[in-house]
Amino acid sequence: MRPFLWIALAGSCLFLSLVGFSQSQNGQPKPVPYRSADGKVTGWKVAIPGNRPLASPAIADGKIFVGGGFGSHEFYAFDATTGAHLWTYHTSDDGPTAAVVDDGKIAFNTESCELEVITTSGRPLWKKWLGDPLMSMPAIAQGTVYMAYPDSRGDHGYYVAAFDLKTGSQTWKHAIANEAITAPVIDRDRLYLSTVDGSMLALNRTNGGLIWEEKKNATSAPAVWNEQVYFSRGDETKTQAGGRPATQKTEVLGARAAAPKSEVRDIAATRQNADYLDYTKNVNSVKERQNQSLDASVGFAGPNKGSAKMAMATANLGQASVHGVWAYQGSKPFVDKGRLYSSMGENARSVDPSNGKVIWTRQLRRQGKPGSDADTTLTPPAIVNGKVFIGTGAGEIYALSEQTGEILWKVDIEESISFQPTIANGRLYVATNQGTLYCLHTGDWRDHGWLMWGASAAHNGMPSK
Repeated sequence: MRPFLWIALAGSCLFLSLVGFSQSQNGQPKPVPYRSADGKVTGWKVAIPGNRPLASPAIADGKIFVGGGFGSHEFYAFDATTGAHLWTYHTSDDGPTAAVVDDGKIAFNTESCELEVITTSGRPLWKKWLGDPLMSMPAIAQGTVYMAYPDSRGDHGYYVAAFDLKTGSQTWKHAIANEAITAPVIDRDRLYLSTVDGSMLALNRTNGGLIWEEKKNATSAPAVWNEQVYFSRGDETKTQAGGRPATQKTEVLGARAAAPKSEVRDIAATRQNADYLDYTKNVNSVKERQNQSLDASVGFAGPNKGSAKMAMATANLGQASVHGVWAYQGSKPFVDKGRLYSSMGENARSVDPSNGKVIWTRQLRRQGKPGSDADTTLTPPAIVNGKVFIGTGAGEIYALSEQTGEILWKVDIEESISFQPTIANGRLYVATNQGTLYCLHTGDWRDHGWLMWGASAAHNGMPSK
């Protein structure tokens, strides 16, 4: 919540906490049938009031849970099969991000400025004001919810903390360098985190004890598999442009052992130019203009970004806005069946992590689509049933073969997509930057298991069978 809005909204905050949620009524969002231009893909779509950028939906108990978007004060539940509106929960602060669901409880944070936990029936359990702004999302494991935040009312440092999922009581907190990139990632008894300045760390998730921390120019949240940590990382190369010295940003997948004092190894075959990380090349892009406009709509006009240390995010990620970091997905890798999958810029890849060999690369750029690299980046992949599902900033959704990268089908919904899709029971759910929630039938009921951002509340992909 912006400081200058606190007094004005204090009464409404109290009212909303008492009201909690409303059941479906006239005027609530309703689904309408959807059919792709070629008629091959069908489903339904729901326009969320406000037409704001939406984060990834979560699926549990036959329901879809999705925030009303950056700047909204609503959180919605819909029937996962029909799209029928079930209930709306009203938040006192704006900007609910992607939710995680575990044990009948939903955890999400608002950009301004609270962590909230409600039930899957829409009843509030607890909430905590943490800091302003909150630009990442929570994770859950074994009855504990983990969240990164700036201590806006204290020492103004950044922390990651653990809270009891049922009661909200804090069990520990640990200082971190900056805002988390997208979300914490949990594997076994450890919590892993990348921050927007490029730092990475591993903590004991039971007591918050530091296992290791290092700055390696990380540009994504990590993936952890077989005691290895995989992540994307940025670099710069000196070059020439017009006969003058210039700098070219690059990005590459890196790996390190999960143990302390491990060497970082670059998977050299994945290195590519990364203009999408270079703010100087995207400052005039359509996406950046939209980001700054959205910031202004919630009280972050111009250089004022609250407690956010935006200069570090700009240098490392090419992001100079609260909304830009809130929506940043990065080149987050995931592992499935021993292969590493990632989306870097416009390229989807499959890599054998044992030898660094690229198995396939697929460029997913709609020909003739105007815009800078920042406008056309891909979402992280969602991987189920031998398929890789990816959305694009140009408004397309792809289903690729996990083995070969072949395009199995694609559909152009003509609305840009930033957040990773989710998949359950043969339906793909994707939320757009124009405020529309889509449900598309994949044609195979076995397409199932990617139920929220990162597949589960731990954000580390689907567990190996």
